[in-house]
Amino acid sequence: MAEKDTPAERSGPLDESADDSADTLDRVRGRASELTTRIGRLAGDIADSEERVARTYEDSARLRPHAADRLRGAAQDARDFAVREREQSRRLLGSGESDDPEDRGGAGGPDGPDGPGGP
Repeated sequence: MAEKDTPAERSGPLDESADDSADTLDRVRGRASELTTRIGRLAGDIADSEERVARTYEDSARLRPHAADRLRGAAQDARDFAVREREQSRRLLGSGESDDPEDRGGAGGPDGPDGPGGP
């Protein structure tokens, strides 16, 4: 009576196909990880930009008292959005990457987000 092949005993094209599938899966997982890291960094960059937008609205509010309430509201909206983006960045980057602008060489360098001397 002929013996049947079991999955552990198979060789040839099916094993090669499984190897190719495993390689493809590894490449897909690697690319997904790269994209997740990239999106996490971009979310951090967006948060930095929104914080700069908020500061600009605050500066404008000081110069335009007649529109100060509206501008301060827009500044708060920008800050709220920055918080959400920063949380998204932390979620995507986990503990292995930093979303701190100073660590990425962004706006929050050694002199703070407003440059030397502060705001």
